[in-house]
Amino acid sequence: MPPDLALETHGLVKSFNGTRAVDGVDLAVAKGEIVGFLGPNGAGKTTVMNIVTGLLKPDAGEVILLGEREGYRRPEVRSRIGCLQEKPRIYPDMTAREYLGFFANLYGVDGGGERIGEVLERVSLAQDADRPLSTFSRGMQQRACLARTLLHRPEFMVLDEPTLGLDPNGVAEMRRIFRELRDEGLTLLFSSHQLDEMERVCDSVVFLRDGQVVAAGRKDDILPATEDAGLLHVELLEEVEPHLDRVRALDAVRKAERSGANTLAIEPALPEGTPIRDRRGAVSRALAAGGLTVLSVTGARMSLEELFLVLTGTAGANLGTKDG
Repeated sequence: MPPDLALETHGLVKSFNGTRAVDGVDLAVAKGEIVGFLGPNGAGKTTVMNIVTGLLKPDAGEVILLGEREGYRRPEVRSRIGCLQEKPRIYPDMTAREYLGFFANLYGVDGGGERIGEVLERVSLAQDADRPLSTFSRGMQQRACLARTLLHRPEFMVLDEPTLGLDPNGVAEMRRIFRELRDEGLTLLFSSHQLDEMERVCDSVVFLRDGQVVAAGRKDDILPATEDAGLLHVELLEEVEPHLDRVRALDAVRKAERSGANTLAIEPALPEGTPIRDRRGAVSRALAAGGLTVLSVTGARMSLEELFLVLTGTAGANLGTKDG
């Protein structure tokens, strides 16, 4: 049975000054999941998010939000979503309680005082509720903004770089909150460049490049696909970048992409079904003959960061993946 979806888009297109920022994006975001929206700067992530939240109108395509076609245009549907941006939007002279009270009145939240106490407790700010926001750390200010976003009990949340600029403790606290919200049935779609953090918290991922989806699916399905596709994860003593063209020219290599400063994703030029031991041996020998020092060659799955670097490269970018 197909999953119950919080968001669907079909053929989404948006151009600015004749340049397509979003070029036929199809998304399927299942309810009750944390979905990571990944891609380099300029890939189109924020544009898609702005369309979904009603801040932009698409040039073409369809958006089904919380089961409602063109729901982003309808206030009664938009009122069921929440949006958190990367930079805290606060009134520094207000206390956290006053800040949330202002928005509770603006949103028409029933039982505003009680609800304010609930969301302050949820984001671990109950003990600081009567301090001015100007005295809060960056992470505390962002949690206050998250509390504001939760006031009206949204079903679907869009988070654009919500942990940018936070220290490790702040990031860990936000991660805890996101997981708790997911476990309570909320759906979260968020972008971030902190890929190690995304790998820890996300259930599914969507990779965007040049306004198009290049891979999408459950994280545990996407990452092992590199091994299933016959790719090898290679670690060198040398930095990869100066030697990448030489590696690609080796007879034993069909495709190669830099996946880290000293690591490569390589598809060997060997017949399909060649045992992994033989693939590792052939590539090791070829790299050594090319003057490179091989530290390891494995068929182990890539990290999310490594896959991101491969997918967003300029050549061989779809190694081991299928178009989304």
